[in-house]
Amino acid sequence: MTVTLLALLVAAVWGIAPIFEKLSLARVSPFTALTIRFMFTTGIVVVISLVSGRFKDIKNVDPMSLLWICLGGIIGGVIGLLLYFVALKQGMVTRVIPITATFPLFTAFYAYMFLHEQLTAIRVAGILLVVLGVVLINWRTIA
Repeated sequence: MTVTLLALLVAAVWGIAPIFEKLSLARVSPFTALTIRFMFTTGIVVVISLVSGRFKDIKNVDPMSLLWICLGGIIGGVIGLLLYFVALKQGMVTRVIPITATFPLFTAFYAYMFLHEQLTAIRVAGILLVVLGVVLINWRTIA
């Protein structure tokens, strides 16, 4: 499977997930939904890891990699998802998701600052188009 096809498959899967998440938030708090989501997904990942024989690889993770994994989990997985669930509970899916999809803008900035990746003209143009797209999608609510 090509990387592009795989990325499109990811987008399709991620595109349906907010529908289920919004439906779940009708009767539960964002924190409760997040807790259940993590418990459920952790169980699945542990079972898959055990069945595939990959669970033993955990002991080989070096301390610095463990730190980066945990920081990413706390920032993106806990703080980011909790804020996302709160926004999703309070707003329309068709408004919240495009705004959250501007994360490449922030990623490009952070990658430039911390990883010293290049911000080429074409990359900046792409980021500006993403932002313009979000503005157009939400035009009635901001105009």
